[in-house]
Amino acid sequence: VENLVLIDASVYAEGTGNLAKLPRSVAYAGVSILKSFPLRLYSTFLVFKGVPFDTGLDWVNIGKLHCLYPWWEDATVSFMISGGYNVSRQIDQVKQKTLIIWGEDDQIISNKLAVRLHCELPNSIIRQIPDCGHLPHVEKPDSAARLILEFMQNHSCQKKAQLALTEEVVY
Repeated sequence: VENLVLIDASVYAEGTGNLAKLPRSVAYAGVSILKSFPLRLYSTFLVFKGVPFDTGLDWVNIGKLHCLYPWWEDATVSFMISGGYNVSRQIDQVKQKTLIIWGEDDQIISNKLAVRLHCELPNSIIRQIPDCGHLPHVEKPDSAARLILEFMQNHSCQKKAQLALTEEVVY
């Protein structure tokens, strides 16, 4: 990986916590709640900033699609019981040029964690998208795409300049 783009990255989640200790039957009951319309509707309005109600209903249906896979419940329970993942201890291993994109009005993951991540990744830049919630690439796709394109173009220009300097030294 030469370059890395992180969008509202949940890198400080410490696994699944006490969910790993749940009996399987309770874990399956919890997973079934994750598919419920009220919970999906509530989370949709947390995720998106100022979304109209009818659009929110569309996002609820889209957000439930992955729950319809026949293996989804088993995979989710297995993930919970496994303890999940913890990548926060690996942040210092990331040396690549990294773009961190965050929705300025994210109600799911605090902007403070975006700033913390930026401070812990020495080769990173952070860009926050105004009037945007937790899914910038969905809510403001043009803004997210522009930031990614600028990031890649800038890195490409820097790499070409480095190659040109290397070639001058060699010749």
